[in-house]
Amino acid sequence: SFDEGGGGSVDMRCGTDRLLRPAVMAGVLLAANAVLSLGLAAVALRPRSVVVLPSAKSEASLLPGAVPEETAREFALRYVLHFDNFTPSTLEGCQQVLRRMIAARSWAGATEALEKRRKVAVEGRMSSQVIPLETTVKGLTVTVEAVRRTFISDRLSREAKVRYVVTLEPQPSTEPNPFGLGVVSQEIREGP
Repeated sequence: SFDEGGGGSVDMRCGTDRLLRPAVMAGVLLAANAVLSLGLAAVALRPRSVVVLPSAKSEASLLPGAVPEETAREFALRYVLHFDNFTPSTLEGCQQVLRRMIAARSWAGATEALEKRRKVAVEGRMSSQVIPLETTVKGLTVTVEAVRRTFISDRLSREAKVRYVVTLEPQPSTEPNPFGLGVVSQEIREGP
């Protein structure tokens, strides 16, 4: 701004504000950049958490050959539920799931037994229901204590406490069987 007298002198206060503004902004930007850089360095140097997924579809494993107890329990429980929860109309679907869960070395005998059971169930109008009570795991052997109800022509024919002993083995994970396990053998015992 100019003087009233027309001498052309510049107001000193206005000039100082204009000079300080860029310096203050540069200082604030430099300070923010330094804080963000320190935060980024702290995050980058922090130890990363490891997430272990038992059904991960990778060839590498954290502990080669080790099968987590929870994975074995879940797989065996699903197997037992598909094996002994059926009606004549749902048996074919159950057997398709079971075939994907059976280990390759047990395939021939298991397929033959499943086919015989299918014929008996369809001809006799047999249904089955299993209710798991307790599951224990010892290595790759899983024991499922359950109540099994057998129905013939929609009438309860038999109810019994049953113990399923399912032996598993590791195998490559696949799309239909992401657990990376297969059933080698099963044993069914009735009674307490």
